[in-house]
Amino acid sequence: MKKATTANGDFDVNARVLQVFDLDEYTNELKLRDGSGEVFYTLALKLKFPHLFNGSVVRIRSASLDETSKNKRVLVLQHYSNIMTFISSSKLASTLSKVADDRTPEKAALKSDTSMLPVVLTEVDKKWQGLAMTSLFELFHGNQTGSTFRTCFYVTKVEPSDAAESVVCYDKKTKKVSSAKGGKGDLVHRMQFLAKDVSTQFNNNVYRFLLYTHEGLGQNFLGRASNLQKTPLLSRKSRNNAPPSRDSTHGLMPLLREETVTTSSRTQEWSCEEATKLCE
Repeated sequence: MKKATTANGDFDVNARVLQVFDLDEYTNELKLRDGSGEVFYTLALKLKFPHLFNGSVVRIRSASLDETSKNKRVLVLQHYSNIMTFISSSKLASTLSKVADDRTPEKAALKSDTSMLPVVLTEVDKKWQGLAMTSLFELFHGNQTGSTFRTCFYVTKVEPSDAAESVVCYDKKTKKVSSAKGGKGDLVHRMQFLAKDVSTQFNNNVYRFLLYTHEGLGQNFLGRASNLQKTPLLSRKSRNNAPPSRDSTHGLMPLLREETVTTSSRTQEWSCEEATKLCE
């Protein structure tokens, strides 16, 4: 892909899919990188290319460079373009599967006022890489069976608003929690995410994900809990310069599922059902 900027007309690309982002109901955005180290993005219709997933090694037939995109490098696919995947035993797949992700564009996007790149902050374990994505609409309003799901969403609010209160003490004998400030027991995370995704962005609902680690569920999602009442919180500038933690990318997040329905004409309604989710 290093020669894409100087190519005339259509060309073929062999690359590894580093990220499949659920852009909307019909389209995925693919983050691609090949052996040259260049990173490009392209749009792929879900109905036409349902077989793509993170880590796939693909050949894209008949792509062209989008010269109008200024914020990121984009490949344009035509109606006759095709995306083929290689089997894992092939020589090309073996070579390109070693291509590592480049997070430089995401780091730059987080520092900018307006990000044109989707930045996924977590990733699931290899055990669940092949698990199909389930939208929030399907998860909460559909007839899903099973207890383990993989989903991708954006967080609109984190509770409690005081970050120091997101870690509490849990007494195993009484099964009660108390403030980490002067409390006794094991330190656990106790926080909630209000979330939406592309399938629910136009409805009036927000969806609440509970990260309660007192029974060991999701304890590796944010790493080991520490007493934030005694630990000074990092400033925004310090957080941006801090190296990424391996503990923050496990992605295995068993949670409770809870939906909040809010409209101008109704009070809040709650429906709660236990489920296990893999959040990405």
